Amino acid sequence: MSVVLYIGGSKDGEKGVMPYGFSKSMKETAAGPEIYVERVLALSDRRVRIMALESLQEEIVVERLHQYYSR
Repeated sequence: MSVVLYIGGSKDGEKGVMPYGFSKSMKETAAGPEIYVERVLALSDRRVRIMALESLQEEIVVERLHQYYSR
């Protein structure tokens, strides 16, 4: 299991736990299903595992990740 940060959708900014080997998860919302996909991104000092909304562009995901880790 690893701790992941969710980026985008209704889970934006939440931390959760995902088993290793899982690369997709789904959450049912009133607006319909949200599909999150695993991404591993580099920060200046380490790599982090995140679950990002599938439809989010890479540039937006990276920008949001840096916002969360700069706090």
